[in-house]
Amino acid sequence: MDLFQGEPDQDLVLEFRAGKMSMQGKMVYADHRKGLVSVSQADDGMIYFAWKDRSTNQVEDELIIFPKEAEFKKVPQCTTGRVFLLQFREAERKYFFWMQEPKDVDDEFIFALMNYILSHGAPPDSEESSKKTL
Repeated sequence: MDLFQGEPDQDLVLEFRAGKMSMQGKMVYADHRKGLVSVSQADDGMIYFAWKDRSTNQVEDELIIFPKEAEFKKVPQCTTGRVFLLQFREAERKYFFWMQEPKDVDDEFIFALMNYILSHGAPPDSEESSKKTL
């Protein structure tokens, strides 16, 4: 099912390579597939978050996020510092990912931009310079 297929008026705001993780009990385990996170915003202000397998090009997770409904956090228990969590404020929904970008220097930019998008929507100049595809 392609949830976003019927949403033609979306602008890509952020895209970066990241793998999924799954929680089993209190532990989180990496899914070793190569993945891609895409974040778009529709004209109505809704935020669309998608994860797809880069090998198969198959979208597996598609989320519609209301502004201020979720936050993006680093997982402090991760010793490498490259695991992050998309957590919804009012629900128990948690999505763990691990960065697959070759340069960890981009991580801070991605975290800051993701949280800005989740709180305020796309930056005003997202048409050009704030759009980040890594």
